[in-house]
Amino acid sequence: MLVLIGALAMPRGPAWAQRVAGQATAAAVTTTAAGSQTFAGATLPQAGGMKQSDVDNAIVDTTFGATGLTSITTGQLDGALVSVTTSAEAADVNILNGLIVAKAVMALATSYANGTSAQSESDGSTLLDLMIAGVSYADGVPASNTRVELPGVGYVVLNEQISSGDGVHSTGLTVNMIHVYLVDPLTGASGGEIVVAAATSTASL
Repeated sequence: MLVLIGALAMPRGPAWAQRVAGQATAAAVTTTAAGSQTFAGATLPQAGGMKQSDVDNAIVDTTFGATGLTSITTGQLDGALVSVTTSAEAADVNILNGLIVAKAVMALATSYANGTSAQSESDGSTLLDLMIAGVSYADGVPASNTRVELPGVGYVVLNEQISSGDGVHSTGLTVNMIHVYLVDPLTGASGGEIVVAAATSTASL
């Protein structure tokens, strides 16, 4: 895995224009019954560097289980380039008593800017042995923002991607590899959400 560790250097332009940010969460569960719980969260320091968080096991009764949860975010700033790489992963994922299971889930978000262009990408993100409601999915990366209905429960979005920035001086990307939206089947009201492998990277110069 690529690890970029750097220190703040003298910028070419105004100091406020040179920024990096990274945030990773291996899993987050929010329900009306269980409240909000976050597992293996890591936030990049403003000056760059590296932050990592690990959790061996995560369990939310009847809602979520996983092992080997890890989040890493790294970033560097210098006069010519700012870059961030953020990853979040979990293994042996079990959501809603087996409604959704996966052997491995990884989100990877990378952003970089050099003063004339700024880009983000999700290369390296993956899902292995994914099964939803008894249906198997091919290993790899589903098309971005793939939605699968979960009757009586809500729906799940696979490889959810949210972009930001102008593509010239700033860029950002959030990747949520599994994002379950819980919806009350009678009222249509939100009942919470379950996110597995969420990675965000932003860079500006």
